[in-house]
Amino acid sequence: MMTDMEKKDINNRNTDNAIYFNFSYAALKLLGKNLYSNAANAISELVANGLDAKAKNVYVYIDMSDKEHSIIEIIDDGMGMDYEDLARKYVWIGRNKRNDADLLEDDKKNVMGRKGIGKLAALYLSNNYFILTKKDSANKVNKWQINLSKYDDSDFPKLDRINKQIVIENNDIWGKMQHGTAIVLNNVDLRRNGAKRIEALKRVFADFYLIDELASSIYVSVKTDKKQKTNFEKVEKFVAFENLFAMYDNTNSEQYKKMRKSIAFSWASKYPHIANKERETIIFNKKDFNYKGKKKFKTENGEMIEKEYELVGWIGVHATIDSKNAIDEKFIRNDIYKPNRLRVYVRNKLAVADFFEMHPSTQAMSNYVEGDITFNILDDDDLPDIATSSRQDFLDDERVELLISILDPIINSLFKVRNEIGQKIRNENIEYENYIKEQEENKRKKEEEARQKAEEQARKAKREKNEAEEKQRKAEEEKKLANSRAEKLSVNLGSEKKRNHFLVNSLDDDQINFAKRLHMIRINTSTIAKIVKNNVNKLNRGKFKEKDAWELLKKISYLSARMQAVLEYSAMAKFNTKEEFIEDNLFDFIEEYCENVLAQDEDIEIQILREDRKDFIIRFIPQDIAVILDNVVSNSIKYNATILKIILNNDEDFCTIDFIDNGDGLNPNIEDTSELFEFGKGYTYTGTGVGLYHIKNIVEEELKGTVDIKSEQTKGFTLHVRFKKI
Repeated sequence: MMTDMEKKDINNRNTDNAIYFNFSYAALKLLGKNLYSNAANAISELVANGLDAKAKNVYVYIDMSDKEHSIIEIIDDGMGMDYEDLARKYVWIGRNKRNDADLLEDDKKNVMGRKGIGKLAALYLSNNYFILTKKDSANKVNKWQINLSKYDDSDFPKLDRINKQIVIENNDIWGKMQHGTAIVLNNVDLRRNGAKRIEALKRVFADFYLIDELASSIYVSVKTDKKQKTNFEKVEKFVAFENLFAMYDNTNSEQYKKMRKSIAFSWASKYPHIANKERETIIFNKKDFNYKGKKKFKTENGEMIEKEYELVGWIGVHATIDSKNAIDEKFIRNDIYKPNRLRVYVRNKLAVADFFEMHPSTQAMSNYVEGDITFNILDDDDLPDIATSSRQDFLDDERVELLISILDPIINSLFKVRNEIGQKIRNENIEYENYIKEQEENKRKKEEEARQKAEEQARKAKREKNEAEEKQRKAEEEKKLANSRAEKLSVNLGSEKKRNHFLVNSLDDDQINFAKRLHMIRINTSTIAKIVKNNVNKLNRGKFKEKDAWELLKKISYLSARMQAVLEYSAMAKFNTKEEFIEDNLFDFIEEYCENVLAQDEDIEIQILREDRKDFIIRFIPQDIAVILDNVVSNSIKYNATILKIILNNDEDFCTIDFIDNGDGLNPNIEDTSELFEFGKGYTYTGTGVGLYHIKNIVEEELKGTVDIKSEQTKGFTLHVRFKKI
């Protein structure tokens, strides 16, 4: 520190046209170049000087159309300076403004500067600049210049009075001011500053001060082209994204109240209705935390003094800081400006750009926290100055520790809310994803059901088509066959050509004959197997009843009879022995079957009686007629008959067949002969009635006729069959 003698010696150098700094050029360079990290902070310091001079308006003009030789003008309507102010205050580096004797106590509280080095910001920007100042409307404008390019390191630079006209780009603004100061800096190198960096300057100015607490306004105009029109915009504070999960606020600021609104943010969800869902910002206030109190602090001389302290401001935690997901045109982020910071202010001026750099927190946490807080105890006049010369942070001190202890519960609570909301959103994601899966599964099931239904309908349509085509084909074949038979019958109905129409004595190909018989047997055995399987299942489930046993025996007995008939005559059949209808003369078939098949049994004589030779053409299944004939002959032989007469009559629309034997006849105890056709009833003492059941079933079901027994006989047995031509 310079002695009073050295100060006096320097003052003695001053003249009306020259005012010397109290530091050498080497010292000024060292201080000026090392104080600031970017042009924006340096310009902000010059603005602060204007605010300390009680300016109501400060204008910042930057012409960077030639970046290497940019022009900067800082114009304020503060108190201004006369010669004495420049000599006693401006050129004295290290002068504490707050100790000025002519300052009122209330004014001292609002003075931002303390070290007296803010004026060196001009030296950071340019080696050659002008100071124009006027203290009131009565005084003329004092014009001074400093040109550091002409000094050696050991020289003491000075302000030189200028009498010539100095070009001011914004003379219209400066000329209207009755008092104030204009600093004009030429040849400022702004080559490292692109359009985004320059736009960020406005944000830096806004963050450099507590704008809402100032009774002043700051205006900025940036030109990147000579033809560009000068346009001053008022500096305003913005909080990017407006997507705060939670917020602590103990201010009465209207600006910060605007942030207390519903927010919509894209965070932790790919589903817009979840991500963009409006959610209320959680607000903490004064009553939620300890934010003020009293504490004893040590002064520079070692005495303990009790001081009041109070944290004032707001702190918020962002949902996201990803500009891709949280689009905000006001969002700017580059190497000179970072929006999401916890800014600490003293006396309405930025003291720490990002307090998290001094706070032992995780980087992940600090990335999402933003806020503006004031803690004036950090720069109390009665306590040691702990601010560093860079204006970026504070020295280690108990006041810093006190601030951390106040902030920690606030920040932890904010992040707790963030985590809770985050978990809620994740749960909403899971619920919606489950809903989507359920909807997709339901859709899949419906589509599968529809597909299966369509396939079934297609199969049904194809099946019906095939059946219709097959039916048509058979009808055509049967028609052709009927026509052929009719032609044959018309030649000679009574001739020997009609003999053996249905049967032959032998076939040349035994393998074909055998295959036909096996086919029929396979059909019936397959049916028997299905019947047995179904009834076994019933038996296993305990649902097999007595009536089921009877039905089972009926079906098996009938199928067995049909297989027996096939085996007996299929070797001699001219037609296909599959279960299919033929259209032919029924009487001829009966005659041929009796003569070629049944006549081989020597135990009984079969007599065929046809009163006339009329044909009876109908559709019938040969196997069914064979079953009737086989059962009648079998019963007659079983009950000692030696002669069986078969009488065939035809009256055009109806035919009758009477089966008459000379056997033992009916059981005399039988009162109702209709019961004999029931499965298990017999017409003798030992009969089962199975054969009669099959006969009745075929006559009624297949031939649509009737069958009955003549009960008035005392000897022998007569079965009467009657059906209509169809």
